[in-house]
Amino acid sequence: MAQSPRVEPHLSKWQSEEKNGLNSSLEQRFRELERHYAEASTLLHLQGSLIYDMQTQIHNLSMLVEKVRRNPGCMVNIVRTSPLMSAQEALHPEVQHVRNCPIDCASIYYNGVRRSGIYTVVPSLGAMPVEVFCDMDTESGGWTVIQRRQDGSVNFDRSWREYKDGFGDLHTEFWLGNDHIHDLSSQGDYMLRIDLEDWNGKHKHALYQSFSVEEEANLYRLHVSGFSGTVEDSFSWYHNKQGFSTSDTGNICAQISHGGWWYNQCFFANLNGVYYKAGRYSPKGQSPLGPDGIVWYTWKDSDYYSLKKVSMMIRPRTFRPRLSP
Repeated sequence: MAQSPRVEPHLSKWQSEEKNGLNSSLEQRFRELERHYAEASTLLHLQGSLIYDMQTQIHNLSMLVEKVRRNPGCMVNIVRTSPLMSAQEALHPEVQHVRNCPIDCASIYYNGVRRSGIYTVVPSLGAMPVEVFCDMDTESGGWTVIQRRQDGSVNFDRSWREYKDGFGDLHTEFWLGNDHIHDLSSQGDYMLRIDLEDWNGKHKHALYQSFSVEEEANLYRLHVSGFSGTVEDSFSWYHNKQGFSTSDTGNICAQISHGGWWYNQCFFANLNGVYYKAGRYSPKGQSPLGPDGIVWYTWKDSDYYSLKKVSMMIRPRTFRPRLSP
């Protein structure tokens, strides 16, 4: 009787190939799952960071809103946040509309407040509330202070984002923030006053009849003109129409000067430079890059004299002082 051909070796080989293919498929699937898990973990981390940022912003905004609500005659309508709100929408302030609120320190002055100090204002172009220092003493008051240097307690060598948002202490040294300066100066016709003091106690000032700063998309381009005052102009004639720069934007003038400013090859005025005590300073190192102090060139006809105190403040050009109530 004839024997049937043996097929076991062929079956064994086919089964081995099938097993190898299955293992390869499982391994490939496992690698895909690992990749998806890594992507999901990254997304989860990003979402957690966004949620934390949202919570921080909402907390800070709520505090500002409460301060605005306490202003007499100030009405605030609130849009509550929604779980379905997109991430970009959630990063926007929850204030939808603000009415009858002071838009600057001149508004606060007209409301009968005559004492210098920190107040909350709401610029009229849909911007969020911001705390500002109001100078109610200089030249009849009504000034919104946007910058102050007085003791070197705050480092002004900051990033673009920090100059955008603002930094420092409103009681001492600070930069109000380019976004806030834009919001304030774009809601009407504003003038700028710069007060200067040297290390001998001498005071001078520069006054500009027109001042505004464009939005971030245009690099906070400066518009300043109409000079008068008790000091020679070192600002408008050279820095007008310049965009803002900081060291992290790659601008060599900002890197040399260690501050943010409207630089122009590089400056005749730089009020955000390094605070040098005693005034005069000299280049450091074997290959000095250039001056970096708080400079107003015409004060001493020198880039190497750093002022003791400076401040920048704005108010509407139409401001008129009133008798105290």
